[in-house]
Parts: sequence; C-alpha cells; structure tokens
Amino acid sequence: MELLRRVFSSLEGELVGFQRLLAQAAYALVTRENLLVFSPPGTAKTLFAACLFTRIDGAQVFDTQMSKGTLAEELFGSIDTQELKRGRVIHNTHNTLVDADLAFIDEFFDANDMVLRALLGVFNERVFKKGSQLEQCPLHTGIAAANYLRATAVTEAVLDRFLFRAHITPDYSPATLLAIDQAFSQHYGRHSAAAGGAKIPLGRLSLLAELVRGELPDRQVTAAPHVLFLKNVLLGRYRALVSDSSEHWRNNPLYISPRTYAKCRLVLNAAAVLRGRMEVSTADLAELRYAVTTIGGRPEQSQCFEKALRETMLQIRGDDLRHIDDLSAAMELAEQMMSRFREGRPVAPDGLLPRILRLFGLISEGDVTFAHVRRFVEDIRPRSEDVAALKLGVLGRIQELTRRIDYPQMEFLS
Repeated sequence: MELLRRVFSSLEGELVGFQRLLAQAAYALVTRENLLVFSPPGTAKTLFAACLFTRIDGAQVFDTQMSKGTLAEELFGSIDTQELKRGRVIHNTHNTLVDADLAFIDEFFDANDMVLRALLGVFNERVFKKGSQLEQCPLHTGIAAANYLRATAVTEAVLDRFLFRAHITPDYSPATLLAIDQAFSQHYGRHSAAAGGAKIPLGRLSLLAELVRGELPDRQVTAAPHVLFLKNVLLGRYRALVSDSSEHWRNNPLYISPRTYAKCRLVLNAAAVLRGRMEVSTADLAELRYAVTTIGGRPEQSQCFEKALRETMLQIRGDDLRHIDDLSAAMELAEQMMSRFREGRPVAPDGLLPRILRLFGLISEGDVTFAHVRRFVEDIRPRSEDVAALKLGVLGRIQELTRRIDYPQMEFLS
C-alpha cells in the first residue's frame, strides 16, 4: 500500500488539479475496473492515462484512437486469412486489446455502435468472443477518454461497464494556470518514465485486486450486514435526491444499475484494504462517491451524495444496526433450514442458531422450526422505516419457505 501511495503522490506534480481523478484511478486499478474520462479538448486526458500507465511495471499497454471509420479489426486484430480459407473467421489477437493488461482508448464515442458493442465482452467479462473464437482477456483496467457523451441504447450499455466516471473541468484560476506552466516546463506535454523507482509491478497490483475482489480464499475482506444494508439505503436515497435536485435530472433521471449496486462492494473492500483493514466499516461508505457520482461533473451529484450520506448515518444507527445484523442472520438461518429439509444438510452450529436454542429452550438444531425464527424476527422493533421494511421482507421470505414445506405439491421449487 505504501508503494501505491508513493506512486500516486509522484503523479500529483505532473497532473495539476487531478487529485480527485487520481484517487478515482487508484480505486479503478485496485478493483480491476474501468474508468471513463470526458471533458473538452486540451484538458490532458491523454497525458493523464500515459503518466498513469508508465507507473505500472511489466504491463502490456494497448493504446488507440477511435474514429467513425474504426473497424473491429483495429481493436481485436486482423482476420487470419488461412483460417478464412477453411471457413472460419479467426482474429490474430496478438498485441491487440484482447491480450493487453492495460488499455487507453481515446475519442471513445467517435466509434460506431457496432464497434462499441464489441467492446462489452472484453471490458466487462474479460472475454473476447466472436463466432467460434473464444479467448480470455487479461485486461486489468481500461481507460476511455472522450470529448463528449453520445446517448444511444448501445452507449448506455457500454457506459454501465464503467464503474468509474470523471469529467475534467478546465480551471482558469491564476494559481492553477501557473502550476500547469511549471509542470509543463518539466515535460512539455510528454509523459516521462517514473523516476527513482516510483513504479508498482503489475503483479503486485493484480494481487491487490484479487484480494479486493474476493479471489483469495484464505484472505477475505469481510463486511457486516448492516454496512451492506447502509450501502443500499445510501444509494437509493442518493438517487432520489438527485432526481429531485434540478430540471435536468427530472428530465434525465439518474440510473444506477443493479450491477453497479453490487460492484460498489468492491469499492468498499478497496477502501478498507487501502486503509490497512480486512473488514469494511461504515467510514468506508463515503468512498462510494467515486463510483456513483461523476467526479468533477454536475455539482448536484456531489451535494446530493453528501446529503444522502449524512441522512443515512443519522437515521439508521444504534440498535437498528444490530437489528439489521439479526434480520440478516435470521434470513440466513431460514435458508439453511430449507437446505436441511431439501438435502439433509445440518444447520451450521454458529451464528443465530445458539441464540434461538437458548431463547426457546430447545436442545438441538433439529428442534428449530420456521415458527421459532419467525417469532424471533417479530420481536425485533426497528425505529427506522428502512429497517422496518427489511423486517417485513424477511418475514415474507420465512412465510414463503414455510409454504413450500407445508404445501410441496403447490410449489415447483419446494
């Protein structure tokens, strides 16, 4: 982590006014997600990507500029003529986007929708699939840059593949312009290799991303149910506040996809890991701004996010945080009991089970019924409306599972 901080600190001197964008880029790299940067021309988008990528050692970089005439072959390689004679369309993917570790795609929205659609598999699933050709892609992080946004059904799907978005607004203040002059005098617009060993190996960055993404079975970043519940409440409240904030947002409602809701867990994990912890805390919720607001974008977004964060933390606290964890444990216990009924699996002897046994004077896990779990949940008295809604949802799920057992002939999935 110290090396990563040192690398990004060294970039601040070259990229004046890019502090928040650099923080967002750090999250993109640590989560192995993609970043979209859009702004007027001449705001150093290309310099930003070049400086960033030169700080990552051992990475194969793919760099291209889109145009209306860009063909898929320019991204994925030319078609193998020998294979074509055999009736198979196979791309030669060596030294293309398909086998790149890092990618920078400039003038992103100048490309036609067909080419943008072809990017979806590589950027999100890390798979190149075309006809019979299927290749796994090592892409760690992709950065796309554009001078404008283009709204179509295809571009909306493409945009959703970028967990992180930023808008660079030109800053004409005297101090900023002078700082830009001083930085420009050092490199005259050309990115330079990192000096003094201020680089981070791609392997180390990949290991960090595997930790954040839960891909190391023996090292897992944990998060209490109440933290994840607060995440979802925060995002829902933020969406509502933005939609009511101005005429622009009333005509163009903010959309946060279920995919983004889920991937925000990666940002929370990254926030914890970068702070030297293996458990997410409520303090990490503030870092979600990097995923659900456009950094440097319309001011309503950042204002509404701050308000949503404050309201969420004030309205759900104290006993309600414990209630959320209990409700989550009750739902998990009910699901385990359903597995016991279906497949004969024993209920895990930890979590809520010991409390249920003590509360109702039961001897073994085989004595626990859905009625016991339902009575436990009914005794929970939330103060927050959001937690009360969670309670109703848990009771509904318990009722559904009970019905499947009592009337198996009426339920296909019983």
